[in-house]
Amino acid sequence: MKRIVSTTLLLAVLGTGAALADAHGDREAVMKANGGAVRALNGLVTNFDATAVKAQGQILVDNAAKIKAAFAPGTDQNDPGALPAVWTDSAGFTAAADKFGTDAQAVLAATDGPSLKVALAAVNADCGGCHRTYRTPRPPRPAQ
Repeated sequence: MKRIVSTTLLLAVLGTGAALADAHGDREAVMKANGGAVRALNGLVTNFDATAVKAQGQILVDNAAKIKAAFAPGTDQNDPGALPAVWTDSAGFTAAADKFGTDAQAVLAATDGPSLKVALAAVNADCGGCHRTYRTPRPPRPAQ
């Protein structure tokens, strides 16, 4: 009986660790996809292509919906990139994620390079503001 209980507890702990590791991986995937979409959209400001803007903008919109779930309560262990404020200031973090979603929608509404540039400025400001508040600073790059 003790062996069954011990095994069950061990599996529960391992399962929790795997779920937390998955949360970190999910966060990384969302953020990398956002970065890729923003880079692609920056190139479309001068060479506007409505189809490409919609495709890349949709990535941002879809990921905006995933951000809050990726940083859900209880996922704060083992993530060196996230500051505790993500979870202790959940109202602020949620508001930042919601603003990003609204501004990502504006990217989809862009009709030309200038309107895309304005929409991207808001998205970039959202990303920067959230990273300054909720992400650990990256170490400085070595001088070359």
